[in-house]
Amino acid sequence: MIDFTFAGKSDHSYSQLVSRVLEQEAQLADQRINALLLQELVEQFAILGQKLTEAHQQVLLMSRTDALTGIANRRYFDEILANEWSRSRRSKSGLGLILMDIDCFKLFNDHYGHAAGDGCLQKVAQAIHGVAGRPPDLVARYGGEEIVAVLPDINLEGVRLIGEKMLQAVRDLQMPHAFSKVETKMVSISMGGTVVIAADDAEPKTLIEAADRLLYHSKESGRNRLTVG
Repeated sequence: MIDFTFAGKSDHSYSQLVSRVLEQEAQLADQRINALLLQELVEQFAILGQKLTEAHQQVLLMSRTDALTGIANRRYFDEILANEWSRSRRSKSGLGLILMDIDCFKLFNDHYGHAAGDGCLQKVAQAIHGVAGRPPDLVARYGGEEIVAVLPDINLEGVRLIGEKMLQAVRDLQMPHAFSKVETKMVSISMGGTVVIAADDAEPKTLIEAADRLLYHSKESGRNRLTVG
C-alpha cells in the first residue's frame, strides 16, 4: 500500500528543488546576458570616445589652419610665437623669424584673376611649408599674400640657410608672372629674416618688426631675395 501522504511531500520537495534550479539557471542566464550587454556597452563607449577624440582633433586642426592655403593661420601663429618667445626668454635660445611677401601679387591678381591668384598663393604656401622640416618650425599665413615662418632654437646662419631654400622652392615652381617687376617674370618672393634672444622687457612684436624692416629692404633692393640681419 502506497503512502500518498509521503509521496505528496516528496513531490512537493522535488517541485521546489526544480523551481530553485530553474530560478538559478535563469539568474545565471540573466547574468551572462548582462555581462554581454555590459561588454558591448563598454566597447561602444570606447568607440564613441575614440570618435569624439578624433572629432575634437579635427576641429582643433581646422581652427588652426588657413582655409585657403592649408598652412597655419594667423591666430595659431600668434599663439606659437608667444609660446616660443617665452621659451626663448627662459632658455636664452635664439628665436628666428622670416617674414615673406609674394612679389607684385596685386598685379598677378589684377591680370590673371582672383581664382588664379588663390591657386598661386596655395602653391607658394605649400612650397614654403615643405622646406620647414624641423619639428618645432611653423609656417603660417600672416595676412593676404604674406607668409611667416617661426624658427625656434636657431642662429642667423640657420635662418639664412632655411630662407634660401624657401626662396629657391618658390623659384622652382616656375609660375609665369608676365606683369611682375622682377626681371625673371616668374612668381617670386621677397624675404626678411632675423634672430633674437627674447628679453624680459621686450615683446614678440619686436621680432616681427625687425623682420618686416628686412623684408622692406629686400623689396627696395629689387625683390626676389632674402635679407637677414
